[in-house]
Amino acid sequence: MAYGENNREHQPESVLTLEQDAILNLYLQKLDAYFEHLKESEKIQVEIETLHLKRLLTN
Repeated sequence: MAYGENNREHQPESVLTLEQDAILNLYLQKLDAYFEHLKESEKIQVEIETLHLKRLLTN
């Protein structure tokens, strides 16, 4: 049995090998974490700008 045939037995609908699938999953996890971090950074930036504008308006 060839390596590709073995992978098809485990994942018949997949065009990726098990290793490729694992790498893709890891990449997607890292990408999700990056975007979550980016969203948090944007929230902090908005808070900073809001506080700055409040200070400008009250002085």
